[in-house]
Amino acid sequence: MRKPFALLLLLCLLLCGCAGEAVQEEPATIPSVTEAPAPTLDTTGFYIPGSALEAETNGAVRAYPLSGQDASGILPLRDGILVFSCTESTTLLTVLTGDTFYSAASLTLDFALSPEDSTLRRWDGGISFYDPITGEVVVLDSSLREISRIAAPEDMTGAPLLSGDRTTLYYCTASAIRALDLESGISRVLKEIRYPSQNVTGLWLDDTVLECSLSDNETQDTLYLSTVTGETMYMTANSITLTTAENSWYASFLDGSLQVYLFGQPGEEPAVLAPDELSTDCHFLAEDNAAVIIRQPDMETTVLDYYDLETGLLTSSLTLEADFYPWCVESAGNGQVAFLCYDEAYDCNTLYCWDTTALPSGNTQCYTGPYYTMDEPDYDGLAACTLYAQEISEKHGIQVLVYRDAVEVQPWDYEFTYEYQPRVLMQELKQLDARLENFPDGVLQTLAEQYTGLRIAIVRSISGSPESGSLDTAVGIQFWEEYDAYIVLTAGMNTEYTLYHELYHLIDTYLLNETNAFDQWDLLNPVGFSYDFDYIANQTRNSSEYLREDARYFIDTYSMSYPKEDRARIMEYAMTEGNESYFQCDTMQKKLKTICEGIRKAFGLRKSPETFLWEQYLEESLAYSE
Repeated sequence: MRKPFALLLLLCLLLCGCAGEAVQEEPATIPSVTEAPAPTLDTTGFYIPGSALEAETNGAVRAYPLSGQDASGILPLRDGILVFSCTESTTLLTVLTGDTFYSAASLTLDFALSPEDSTLRRWDGGISFYDPITGEVVVLDSSLREISRIAAPEDMTGAPLLSGDRTTLYYCTASAIRALDLESGISRVLKEIRYPSQNVTGLWLDDTVLECSLSDNETQDTLYLSTVTGETMYMTANSITLTTAENSWYASFLDGSLQVYLFGQPGEEPAVLAPDELSTDCHFLAEDNAAVIIRQPDMETTVLDYYDLETGLLTSSLTLEADFYPWCVESAGNGQVAFLCYDEAYDCNTLYCWDTTALPSGNTQCYTGPYYTMDEPDYDGLAACTLYAQEISEKHGIQVLVYRDAVEVQPWDYEFTYEYQPRVLMQELKQLDARLENFPDGVLQTLAEQYTGLRIAIVRSISGSPESGSLDTAVGIQFWEEYDAYIVLTAGMNTEYTLYHELYHLIDTYLLNETNAFDQWDLLNPVGFSYDFDYIANQTRNSSEYLREDARYFIDTYSMSYPKEDRARIMEYAMTEGNESYFQCDTMQKKLKTICEGIRKAFGLRKSPETFLWEQYLEESLAYSE
């Protein structure tokens, strides 16, 4: 079996520790800078004493409204914070320092530069970056004074990267990836390679690993190679966010539907950071061997959790209002975290400094652990998922399948890949259990009795082919295998809508056999309309005339493929929140009412006093009352 790309990345990083010692070179000669007498500075700074957040946290969080700065990003320097204020064509760099974060230096660039720019690099005494106007790499000290400019090679494509010791310039040409020794002027080939577009995009692990972006008209790949030997360490089409500090590395990537946060050191087994919630935003603070996870547990709050990766403990948490959502999070040293977000009270982007040591969480749970792969999964976790699936099966009178059981039976026109991550499966199982509760007693059991079994399988992916008449990918399907009915859900892909949609297909079949509810269904459609009766043809249908808010006939274009998809789409939207607008016109009310009346009749619910979930948008209640 092919190894997951994350495991191969790990092997790449492990190999980097064994690739041989980099040749120690003398730093390039850098022109000396004569320092002028320091000007008198206004040290008032941006600090606003007694801000609302400072009061709420007993001084653990301080506010620095950057009015007039229009700050778009921050980067920590040795003695302060570098603030980026960007437009489309200029960038204002400002160094903030001291307790009040006063402006110690500033510089305006005639081009856009952000902290995410691949050419921007920090070194102990300042920063370097590529100036696309002059075609030079600019080296600045921590006071934004220019130390040197390095002309890029004439045959370069893309932009170059300067090594941390400022002795080597890495760049691409049309035919190779090269390294230019700045002292000798000798340019050596690291790797001969030809892509329509190729560019160096990162230097990692003390500049021993070079990252390159390679793309053509159809694909985009990321290449990692050794700067010592030029050896290809790993190549992937998947997106990996990587950062390193000294001899440690931190990677974030998507594995199926789960964003994985992996970290470690060459020569050691990696560890994974696993917060309780799966939908999170992670900012690794490599200098502190820590991470800040941002999550929104509800519509009213944003929570920042600070994890010490050495211990795996969640050591501090900060709760903000939902409107406060940091887009830039950096280490400010000594347990301090700096982040940017817009503050309506100050009507500007505001820099906050959070002292994590002053807000202890008291949480003693460890959130780090071993990294499992598809080849070597967490068998204990999978056993717990299988046990929970059995409990749900017995509770609702159906059969729920996970892991390898979920892919043992698949239809001829689709192929399944099993989900092996217990965290993903457990979340899906909990949601499935809660959603099945929305069906009154007897409905699911009645459906199951129509077949030899009703099975719901949770998988990682569903893939098909145009040759078989199926879509390339699907988030869910429903099919029969002899007398067994199957519903297959793709984990992490909005399974609430998918579950209700696919379950309704079984309900629809039962209604067609047991009632005449849909004998006049075509009369509810516009005059002259006909379904496509073909999924592929449906993808190119022009449907706008039937989707107007004042005269809507369908939920969306997909509803026009088959009558069964029309009704299933109505059912999934009727059972989920926030869809009132789809059922405001008379045409959609008639379709929804027809389905609801059919369900009540077929399942013996006509005298039920309950308003069922799928009836929530009906203007006329069908609940029975004496």
